[in-house]
Amino acid sequence: MEDTVYEERKTPGGFLVKVRLSKMTYVVFTEAGPEVPKGAKNNSIVSLVPKVGFFGEDFDLSHFHLGELSFVNVKTGKMVIPYQHGFSNEIKTIYLGTGSQSDVLPVVIHHFRNKEELMHSWEKGEQVQYLVVDEEIPRGDMVTFKIRYPSLNILVIKKRINTSAEAQAVSKQMGQSPSAKGDVVDYNKVRATDVAKNSNLNMYSENPVFLARIHLRNMELDKVKQILLDFKLGAQDVSFIRTFLDVMIKNENAKPELEAMKGQLIALNEAFRLSVQILDFAVDEFERELDRGFSKEISSMIYAVLAKEQESATEIEKEIVLWEWKLRARNLMYGRQKKTETA
Repeated sequence: MEDTVYEERKTPGGFLVKVRLSKMTYVVFTEAGPEVPKGAKNNSIVSLVPKVGFFGEDFDLSHFHLGELSFVNVKTGKMVIPYQHGFSNEIKTIYLGTGSQSDVLPVVIHHFRNKEELMHSWEKGEQVQYLVVDEEIPRGDMVTFKIRYPSLNILVIKKRINTSAEAQAVSKQMGQSPSAKGDVVDYNKVRATDVAKNSNLNMYSENPVFLARIHLRNMELDKVKQILLDFKLGAQDVSFIRTFLDVMIKNENAKPELEAMKGQLIALNEAFRLSVQILDFAVDEFERELDRGFSKEISSMIYAVLAKEQESATEIEKEIVLWEWKLRARNLMYGRQKKTETA
């Protein structure tokens, strides 16, 4: 039955998040049992999965599966939702209070490019609790939204620089729980202006597609390679990442910087393709790939993925197969085609 369909996520911090898909509610389980979020009504363990809408053409949210369940990081009790705006590569962030101790929580992201899309969504009963808008949206539209849905939280992204006093006011707003009264909020200072410059960007998002897109824009291919080691990638994630790589490899605008790195991009694309076979433990498929052989560059990336998988293997049979694959990948790294070799 639909009511019994759940999606579970084990977080790096040791929490278990269980989402009831038919009602889009979730419960966080700790070692001591179900968590009662801080500020929860009637001390309920059940929380509503927040729905966040971005309004306007200039928002870039292609790293999310729009309208579907996603999981994002939580920092100091606040949900971290990354986005991009305008033509800037800068990563900005919306923070939403949760009352939970979990380090990862569910969210549903929507993107409405105009008022018609937003109204159509509401008519279908798909109302968001939060609406992120650009400060250039006509105030009359915001008033219309608030009149129609008084509980809607409107988060205004401002382009000007806030003063320290303003920043403090925003921090105070951030401390509100998701059930707080929905006023128009200035969230300009709630953005990670230094994230793009941070060498450990992977800490800021649990979404490998988002991270790959940022790193590829900055031509930081080593960081894209690291995603193979930092995440348990699914076929859909790899498909999205490879789409970005395919566009860069085709280089329809003949950008010289892309042409200069075409070989590296092709090798990276191939490594992501092969990684799916490893992660899915597709023995026959990957054995055929090993028989055909890889370049030294691809072999190096595949060796690292195999080493990671071997370390986390819980079945001895799988560990042995991964060990042999790793050995064969090492042979390819050094230009040897032997199938086995004494370690």
